[in-house]
Amino acid sequence: MNRFRAYLDLVRYPLFAIPIVATLPGALIASEGQFTWRVAVALIVALFGYFAGMIKNDYFHHETDKQTNPERPLPSERLTPKQAIVPASVIYGLCVIGGFLLNIGTGLLVMGLVAISHLYNAIFKAKGILGSLTLPLGIGLLSVFGALAVSGTVPRLVWYAFAATTLYDLGTHITTTFKDLSRDRELGILTTPLQIGVGPALFLSAIATIAAFVVAFLPYWLEPELQRTYIIWVILGIVATVGTRISLYLQPNEKNGYLALKGSMIGSIFFFPCLIGAQMSIAISAAVIVPLLLITLFLLRTTRQEV
Repeated sequence: MNRFRAYLDLVRYPLFAIPIVATLPGALIASEGQFTWRVAVALIVALFGYFAGMIKNDYFHHETDKQTNPERPLPSERLTPKQAIVPASVIYGLCVIGGFLLNIGTGLLVMGLVAISHLYNAIFKAKGILGSLTLPLGIGLLSVFGALAVSGTVPRLVWYAFAATTLYDLGTHITTTFKDLSRDRELGILTTPLQIGVGPALFLSAIATIAAFVVAFLPYWLEPELQRTYIIWVILGIVATVGTRISLYLQPNEKNGYLALKGSMIGSIFFFPCLIGAQMSIAISAAVIVPLLLITLFLLRTTRQEV
């Protein structure tokens, strides 16, 4: 049981909704709103691939975590590095196999996503702006993965989702690095604010986030045949994001960086899958989004784990 709890901490289970909502638009748009077995497989592969990436993150950074996060499973010796790297590698392998069983294009994309995850965790995370660009690209490509897994093609609407998700996650990644700003500075870990400066980093984050919302509005203006009620989810994402980032822009410190992280998680759950509402009724899209939001809020409230 103790080992099971250690693995739960290792995968950052309160973040489980992020890969799901990033994959949903591609999967459901490609399936025309039908919850098929392929949609289920796509969500499972995305979720476990995301968890494997979290494990790899702790594996590559467990020495640093001895100083910054000694309570985590590896620095606290609840798990050994081998007990982390082996299951993560096995999960990655199973995800690749699952992708190829669906179709060749999906398998190749899963290989690319695994490579992006590995490069981020092993190299780019501590390389400033490169890290802030790499991880969002992987998150954005989950919508493309969802579409390929379901239909083998990528509908035009999914490319809107890809661009909006990538830009939003770029803005999020930059702001959330502020939660460890002092520790990163002391340890010589190069994040975007430390590389280009606090002001320019916040400016870049704002531009990326605004651009994400603009992209999400484009189908509303350019695709009149779509259901326009999807815009409700965009607006809720804007409210959650802006409401929790204002304090960071006024006082860029670690406390406000962590608030921005939690706000971005909530904003992501509203925003990433917003375009499924362009093909589904508001009631059905709410039945997908609201439970994920409520479970995430419950986990954030009850867990002591730093996310």
